[in-house]
Amino acid sequence: MMQQITLKNGNLYLDSELYDTYFNTINAVALLKQESTFLIMPVQQAGGGLLLKIKNAKGDRIIHAIEFFQQYLPITNEAIPLQVEWSSELCALRFSLP
Repeated sequence: MMQQITLKNGNLYLDSELYDTYFNTINAVALLKQESTFLIMPVQQAGGGLLLKIKNAKGDRIIHAIEFFQQYLPITNEAIPLQVEWSSELCALRFSLP
């Protein structure tokens, strides 16, 4: 099932439903590039990773990832919708940049 996240200013925005479905109780993720796609993988916070910060009372999350994304595209204030899908084999959300 395809869902959507948003990339803006080098940050990823996940709505609360997406977070609850795939990352419930997870506080940190790793971002990885795999060929032409990108992965958001849950990690234990003690092991490092990027924090899934709470954005609002609804429980939407934000991942501050400007250092990661500036390697792959210009950082802009434009909100870029990204289609994501869960990969059971990789235990990660997968997406491509436009």
